[in-house]
Amino acid sequence: MEEFIYIIALLLIGFVLQKADAPADFAKSLNFFAIYISLPATVLLQVPKIHLDMSALGVILIPWLLLPITMWLAVVMTKNHPIHVRAALLLVLPLGNTSFVGIPIIHTLLGEQAIPYLLMYDQFGTFLMLSLYGSAIVARYETGKIHPRLILKKLFLFPPFIFLITAMVFGEMPSALTPYLKTLASTMVPVALVSVGFSLRLRGEDIDYPLFAKALGVKLIVMPLIAFGVLMAMGMEPLALKTAVLESGMPSMITAGALAIAAGFAPALSAALVGYGIIISLVTLPLIAFVLEKIL
Repeated sequence: MEEFIYIIALLLIGFVLQKADAPADFAKSLNFFAIYISLPATVLLQVPKIHLDMSALGVILIPWLLLPITMWLAVVMTKNHPIHVRAALLLVLPLGNTSFVGIPIIHTLLGEQAIPYLLMYDQFGTFLMLSLYGSAIVARYETGKIHPRLILKKLFLFPPFIFLITAMVFGEMPSALTPYLKTLASTMVPVALVSVGFSLRLRGEDIDYPLFAKALGVKLIVMPLIAFGVLMAMGMEPLALKTAVLESGMPSMITAGALAIAAGFAPALSAALVGYGIIISLVTLPLIAFVLEKIL
């Protein structure tokens, strides 16, 4: 309970800082530190603990299995809406906030032992989707063209992905580096959550609220339910199953929302799905974790 209060407090600190005289690129600077320092340190510490068994493969597979389902639901929900609304849902529904929000919440609900599974879901699922699928959606609906070379360049130059491959190839880091990596990795939660809080935008005009409610229900409830059914059928190990189900129910990724807004894809709706999704997920995710604990 104390850790969950800590999460809410950090989000509130970031939200309150919106009223302060913060630099214009404050959130961008925090994200830069988290992506280039905190997350790589976490990857180097946690990824060597992963054993590539069927459970780990299931965790990697589930976001890709959910992707076409989410895309289909987005198309069905927007069949009577303008194309830019469809583009927004195609971008923000499949892509969850599986690292910045995922790491602190999974750590709180499941413990540190779940973090290696989380990183597999995040890096081989969400991140690859953002780089490949997300970039393709933006290109397709903004310019009508897709640039594979630019997408692949962005993928292979992304620092956490580089360190992920490094950790998988070389295994555990030398013991002399471990204390320093732990110190850097410990910055992930406060930096990420303050950034998320600072980026929250809760007001928006021109929002189709019935569509908003349906999209939020798909993201926070339907997707983890589908993930649970698929993973149970696969006979997943309980900790891996719980981690993947909770990751499937994370709110929409802030970066995906930012991309949608920048491209003009229903900006108010995109911002609302990210902002309110984070707040509502603070209720839905603990409830999902509670139900999983009772079932498993």
